[in-house]
Amino acid sequence: MVQKRLLVLVAVVLVGGFGLIKTFDINKVTVSASSRADQIQTEVVKLTHDSWGQGNLLTMDEGELVSKLQLADPQIRTVEVRREWPHGLKVSAVLKQPSMGWSSGDQRYLLDSDGTAIGMLPAGSPLPVVNDGSNLPVQVGRQVCGPRFVTFVTQLMPALAANGYQVTSLDIKDTTFDLTASTNKGYKLVFDTSRPVADEMGDLKSVLTLLTSQKHPAPTQYLDLRIAGRAYYK
Repeated sequence: MVQKRLLVLVAVVLVGGFGLIKTFDINKVTVSASSRADQIQTEVVKLTHDSWGQGNLLTMDEGELVSKLQLADPQIRTVEVRREWPHGLKVSAVLKQPSMGWSSGDQRYLLDSDGTAIGMLPAGSPLPVVNDGSNLPVQVGRQVCGPRFVTFVTQLMPALAANGYQVTSLDIKDTTFDLTASTNKGYKLVFDTSRPVADEMGDLKSVLTLLTSQKHPAPTQYLDLRIAGRAYYK
């Protein structure tokens, strides 16, 4: 008789526990993001449905969900997850900022402001593209170059345009410290990306002014601005 009562008690506890857990199943996901909210919502729903524990507000591991979501979507910079009882989940995501393109091999990638590859570069993108002459492999979600290099490129382009230069190609070879810009003037400009853009543009103006005042011919092949206060040209 006692054994029968124990079995009944266990069954009641199991049924009650199952019912309690089902009460807090996640069936509503709301995403707040500047863009791509639908895609992020789809991924969150998939992650919560793929695991019994992650699909319930009582057992969900927020840290694991955030980690897997960022791994699945390299365009997410930060993400915050908040429970909304009894069935909801609110996700606030901050996306990475597309800043420039990166060409390696026969592929073009989109880089974030910190130099991380966050996807493929869309066709027709107006962003500047740097060609990697070493053709090193690129993996989406991994950093390709440093944020300082990205900042230099994004500041350089409008500075050159303001001075009448149209850039036809941006190239590096073995290091991101040296950047070569092919221009519509018929010669290339060589920059040291560890120096401020304003300083090198100042040197460029000074050299061109000096050449004009002394009636020297303009460069025909290159103008190297990598050394402060000096310039080499051919």
